[in-house]
Amino acid sequence: MLGSRRHDCNDVRPDREGNCEGCACSILRNAERGDMFLLLLKGTAEFLALGPGASPQPTEFKFVRFNRETCCATFTFTEQGPPRTLDFIVDCRCICALSPVSD
Repeated sequence: MLGSRRHDCNDVRPDREGNCEGCACSILRNAERGDMFLLLLKGTAEFLALGPGASPQPTEFKFVRFNRETCCATFTFTEQGPPRTLDFIVDCRCICALSPVSD
């Protein structure tokens, strides 16, 4: 169709506000700083686990901000082992599911 374009997480061109479509983007657009989530990325069957070992636990991500122009969501997470806080930036269109984590 003329004038319509499918957006996915492989796009490298920044989008204008309102082009970050989909369930995850909508949730992140309205999320508050400090909200905690588990993330399921497209093409995977389990929540993202960034810890060491053969079967690490899903990583809990703390929401920091959402950029409506680029569709990038910024989170932080605490690395296992000697704890340190790291940033995790992901295109909201690459997220298949979000699971809120309560404190």
